[in-house]
Amino acid sequence: MTPTAWAKGIVLRLARVPAEPHVPEGAKESVRMFNAGRNYFAWRLIVWGFGNALVALGLLVMFAFSFIPTLPPVVRMVWRILDAGAALLFLTSLPITYFVQRLNYELRWYIMTDRSLRIRSGVVWLEEITMTFANIQEIRVNANPIERLLGLANVEVRSAGGGTDAHGGHSTGHMGRFAGVDNGEAIRDLLVERLRAYRDSGLGEKIAAVKEPPAWAAAREVLQETRSLRDSLAGGLRPG
Repeated sequence: MTPTAWAKGIVLRLARVPAEPHVPEGAKESVRMFNAGRNYFAWRLIVWGFGNALVALGLLVMFAFSFIPTLPPVVRMVWRILDAGAALLFLTSLPITYFVQRLNYELRWYIMTDRSLRIRSGVVWLEEITMTFANIQEIRVNANPIERLLGLANVEVRSAGGGTDAHGGHSTGHMGRFAGVDNGEAIRDLLVERLRAYRDSGLGEKIAAVKEPPAWAAAREVLQETRSLRDSLAGGLRPG
């Protein structure tokens, strides 16, 4: 076993991340699995490198601040110690965050069946989204200039909203994202094809009529009669 595979196994056990996600609802013969494109890892490294470059620049600015002549010697010494500690922590975190980026790329799964889709991403903060074709309303493909240069695209799938969110506002639904794929147009076409087949089959469109139990109907009738009697008594007690 290579050191990378050994470290990957330890991280997966500690984070309790399954090696592969469960297949969502649908026919077994319709299962299609996708992963992010090969250049998606390069794109993640670009974002990772840019973020670390900003942190390194901030550390350099902090170090340069300690050379201000007007600073008391004690403040200058404490400032440099803090800056050195932050720099050491930053350098120590580089291989760890790099490895996390690698795992985020390898453990990103997109699964589609004839009835639903499932998207799993993340290692430290695992996120898994499941959407059924009954709720999907919009499918779009987009990419920024760097992603287009790398031959990547993002397929966004939006579902219908309903109900209220955690803050009491109206929910706008969910959004699933096939991020960093190198076959975005093909995935979009397959989604549209399966969505059309799902709706043509009539699945999810018919709503069964629910018959009201007799006890509920009787209780509702008694409640209406009680309200009528109360209104009549209240009218009779009013002064003329």
